[in-house]
Amino acid sequence: MKVFIYTQSYFVRNIFVTSLIPQGINLIHVENGEALLQKASSEKPDLIVMDVIREDFDEVFTLIKTIKSSEYEEIKKIAVILFISTIDKQYITAAVQLGVVGFIKNNSSSEFIAEYLIKTYEKVKGASPERKFARVSLDPNNPNEKISVKFRSPANLQLIIGVIKDISFGGLALDLVGTFPEDSIAVGMEIRNIQFMIEGKDIDVDAVVVAYQKKFCALRFVNMSNDVKDTISHFIFQKLSGI
Repeated sequence: MKVFIYTQSYFVRNIFVTSLIPQGINLIHVENGEALLQKASSEKPDLIVMDVIREDFDEVFTLIKTIKSSEYEEIKKIAVILFISTIDKQYITAAVQLGVVGFIKNNSSSEFIAEYLIKTYEKVKGASPERKFARVSLDPNNPNEKISVKFRSPANLQLIIGVIKDISFGGLALDLVGTFPEDSIAVGMEIRNIQFMIEGKDIDVDAVVVAYQKKFCALRFVNMSNDVKDTISHFIFQKLSGI
């Protein structure tokens, strides 16, 4: 499931980053009308959310008219939703007449936003959306991408050091460094206080081992705090967006 968020506000963008990335929904941020129309043609999103809090209603309506009058049926069918602050019946009526299929208030919770977009997809498409966590691959040999991880084995308290190969909202894949007893890691083992740093922020998270070989380990996150969820969501979004 692919969603565009059209806004010039980083605050609004971040609302959708923390709402959608954890739900396995692919999010693309578009800042201006020309880019929106170009990317809609090339990326073909399932839904477009347009911010009419920071943006001008008339400008947004012009973009909607352009989308809905496209000569390409796959563009015309893209569902448009407005992100609004107040309910103005005049604008709501005009938006519906243009083909807008829904509205999200700016005080909506992250849970509501994700659920509303999923339900809108189901209503428009007649099927449940495909969702999966986006994975970001990192190059351990690149100093700008190298992220070290450390934790202690619950079996013998051995300190384990690794480097992140890839990261998603669901977990990590690690290249393990150094030597340690064979029984230090096992599939199904729950590891607490896994520590690493992202964008200057300390991360402390628990995870379960889902795959293990001599120099490789895959972990699935469990019991993440909201701060950790937000930090990882923003990191993944920025990497995927090339920010």
